[in-house]
Amino acid sequence: MTMKCPVCKDNLLQATVLDWEMPAYKCDRCEGVWIPANDYLAWLKDQGAHAHLDHAAATASPMDVPSPKFCPNCSKVMRRFKVLPNVDLYLDRCSQCNGVWCDQNEWGWLVANNLQDKINLLFTQPWQTRLREQETKTALEKVYLERFGEVDYSKLKEIWIWLRFHPQRGMLLAYLQAENPYKM
Repeated sequence: MTMKCPVCKDNLLQATVLDWEMPAYKCDRCEGVWIPANDYLAWLKDQGAHAHLDHAAATASPMDVPSPKFCPNCSKVMRRFKVLPNVDLYLDRCSQCNGVWCDQNEWGWLVANNLQDKINLLFTQPWQTRLREQETKTALEKVYLERFGEVDYSKLKEIWIWLRFHPQRGMLLAYLQAENPYKM
């Protein structure tokens, strides 16, 4: 089967074997790789249910290519999925044939971060929801820190935790919100 690179558009993908003996198709121009779903599932099965590859070497940061990509296998537009919170890394996945496109260095990044055997999880709703929640928390922490300062924000967090489970929480909050709690 002849497949064209979704980034370079006209360059043909060549069969290759990635780190950890993962079969794939690579573009020799942009160095991106296409991982067909069936090849990935077969590789995953060969690795065992919980492949654990602790000695992965660090690699360069992934290259971001922002334009839409078309599946090299079935020509459908692929969807981009964020991989981890607060990390600018996205994988492209075809919703038709479930193959995955990794831009230059992204497979190496996945291996270095021990995610090579969890790729299918990255596209699930629970993973993406958790990712957005973590990014929202980080963004709000930054806003609060800038607005209140480090000392006040630290104190506010302590008070929040204390109030959260206090049996008289409602009364304590009413006391704090009153302009003068000693006046009727």
